[in-house]
Amino acid sequence: MINPVSQINTINPISNISDNNTINSFSGFLQSAMNEVNNLQIQSQANDQKLVTGEIDNLHNVMIDATKADIALQLTIQIKNKILDAYQEIMKMPV
Repeated sequence: MINPVSQINTINPISNISDNNTINSFSGFLQSAMNEVNNLQIQSQANDQKLVTGEIDNLHNVMIDATKADIALQLTIQIKNKILDAYQEIMKMPV
């Protein structure tokens, strides 16, 4: 039987994480996410070219890759817009 209270104690508290690690890990996370979106776009474009030249016959997988790339790009744009909105709200605050 699992004891839930003992499992909570095994998680490292947030106070053990230094500020530099938090900033590096957040920027690293953003960089990784942007690279992943870029890779999806590149893969989708490569599959499009292969489909046009006849190297790929499976239209289904090409469409799935294109949809994945499109959704990832749309999500990235929405996150960027939310960050800009939050920044503008902060700048409107009286000092």
